[in-house]
Amino acid sequence: MGQEDSGQQDLMAAFWQGLSHPIRLRILDLLRQRETANVGEMVQALQIGQGHLSNHLSCLKSCGFVSTTARGRFVYYRIADARVNTLLDLGLEMLRDHAQGVAACVVVGPHANPAGTSQREFLLPVTPMANADHEVRE
Repeated sequence: MGQEDSGQQDLMAAFWQGLSHPIRLRILDLLRQRETANVGEMVQALQIGQGHLSNHLSCLKSCGFVSTTARGRFVYYRIADARVNTLLDLGLEMLRDHAQGVAACVVVGPHANPAGTSQREFLLPVTPMANADHEVRE
């Protein structure tokens, strides 16, 4: 495997990490239902803080999963590309077939964070980009 292949695989892993947080999946699910929503509407619907939501929205936007449109004083978010819906639908379809295995997986399942280790140790180290807005703090 060449250096170029490795770089592309690292980037692909980072792409999937953009979808790997439950809050980001809840945001996408909400946008699938409503088509568009502003931050205030999402805060109310998802019951999370505005700062926390904004960090996740920034990640989703940087990864190309959502886009924005300004309308007056408000910025509305929407799914940026119909393929996002396809990815999510395929993911749900595969999960139906493999839910038991995912739940039991000691690497990514609910028991993936053994005592004494940081969850960050399991995440792909991503080289910082020029625009650090994509970084999400938990």
